[in-house]
Amino acid sequence: MTRAAARRGRLARGAAVLLLAGLPCAVPAQRFDAHRPPAAQPPAEAVGVDAGRVRHFVLEGPGGRRYRIQAAALGAPPARGYPVLYLLDGNAAMAALESARNAPPLRGSVLLVAVGYDTDAYFDTDARALDYTPPLPGGGPVADPRGRPGGGADAFLDFLQHRLMPRIAADRRVDARRQGVWGHSYGGLLALHALYARPGLFAFHAAASPALWWHAPLMDDEAAAYAAMPDRAPARLLLMAGGAERGGPGAKAAAPPAVGPSPAQALAERLRRLPGLQVRWRLFEGLNHGPVFSASLGPAIRVFVEDGAEP
Repeated sequence: MTRAAARRGRLARGAAVLLLAGLPCAVPAQRFDAHRPPAAQPPAEAVGVDAGRVRHFVLEGPGGRRYRIQAAALGAPPARGYPVLYLLDGNAAMAALESARNAPPLRGSVLLVAVGYDTDAYFDTDARALDYTPPLPGGGPVADPRGRPGGGADAFLDFLQHRLMPRIAADRRVDARRQGVWGHSYGGLLALHALYARPGLFAFHAAASPALWWHAPLMDDEAAAYAAMPDRAPARLLLMAGGAERGGPGAKAAAPPAVGPSPAQALAERLRRLPGLQVRWRLFEGLNHGPVFSASLGPAIRVFVEDGAEP
């Protein structure tokens, strides 16, 4: 290659970088690494936890999987007991909270229960694909786009309801009416499935970048069945997504902005019409799928605590 040709190549690459820099999703997504610490929470809305005040234990659950539970109480014990917010992908969630331990305090009290896996990784991709995804009607085998088995959400909810929640209530005085769940991606899918399939189990559901494409139209069908229930328990739902997200698996991080609302925003608009369900929508401008994990954590906790957990 001649010197002039090499220079033209460098200029072309530089122009491409400048062009992409003008797009809201121009920052390329890093290759996912389950051992990489989660991104820092945005300081303005961060919530912090002192690692020295976290209680740890391990529970065995569905299929013999071992769950690492990390619980941290923030604020003074309320007269009726702590409201409890369960955080999925708990290894990563607690790491993000501990790294923000100097964040401003909450205006209220909460017991945060991070539900992770007994592994050195921040994420267990195989276990979460199984635990956080709903089954297909009829209960047939189901897998995600990478071939990982799924469909174990109901067994995981049984574990939360019958194993973990009683254990937490035995360790601390908690307010059984003020229980919530937060999750991202497949975890957000689990939060929605809990709302649709187990109304009343949680009073608050925070679904960040939920994987609504999961075996479509499954989640649309679940939402329709939920809407048709005659006696739904009152609940609150916080739906969140990044402004640079692009649909399902395989979407390009540098795609141009979509026209119209995202699937999560469209869902929020539909569910707002349901009596007894309070819905909030939050868009994180310029963020693609991965960074929404940490960005959504603080806002979800603050909405749960500071706005009150009861509908």
